[in-house]
Amino acid sequence: MKKLLRYSSLSGFVALAVLLSACSGPQTGRVSGDGEVVYEDAQAAETVTTKWGSTDLQSTAESMAQSLLASKWIAQASSPPKVRLRDVKNYTDEHIDTKGITDKIRIKLLNSGQVRFLTDKGNMDDVFDERDLNEMATKRKENKLMMDADYIVTGSVRSIRKRTKSVGDVYFQITLELTDPQSGEIKWADEKEIRKRTTKPSIGW
Repeated sequence: MKKLLRYSSLSGFVALAVLLSACSGPQTGRVSGDGEVVYEDAQAAETVTTKWGSTDLQSTAESMAQSLLASKWIAQASSPPKVRLRDVKNYTDEHIDTKGITDKIRIKLLNSGQVRFLTDKGNMDDVFDERDLNEMATKRKENKLMMDADYIVTGSVRSIRKRTKSVGDVYFQITLELTDPQSGEIKWADEKEIRKRTTKPSIGW
């Protein structure tokens, strides 16, 4: 009987030690309330829904950046032109963080070394806060040259969405334009088209 009690106590102690060890050990691959978390390839195609997603953002930025860099206004410039990239306007029926598009395009263009970027006017206050305003007042000409862009990039995103009981179809059109702010002439323009379709199987499929 004593041996049985001793064995039961030992078994209980071991079970408690294992439980405490599991609770205190590092928890990998799980987030409280979210189930198991798995890291995926950020470049892999996203096919969860027909809404605007990471694959659309990446392919748009890549396509537009390459097209702009290949244009003669950039590729054949005697020195890297100064460019100001405006916000891309969203005319779709869903929320799209268009700043993500412009940020990714800006990064690709800057990394090419073929373009110099000027901060947008909305961010100029942050830049001026880092400078001596009294000194700036005596250097208006230099400041004007700093703020003048050789080109302005503007753009928009539009969509057409259609749906039936079993099929959903969405078309995205992303356009960008490179404009000479002095003459107002559009020097370059391009578009990226994306189309997605989703089907809902009928009962018995």
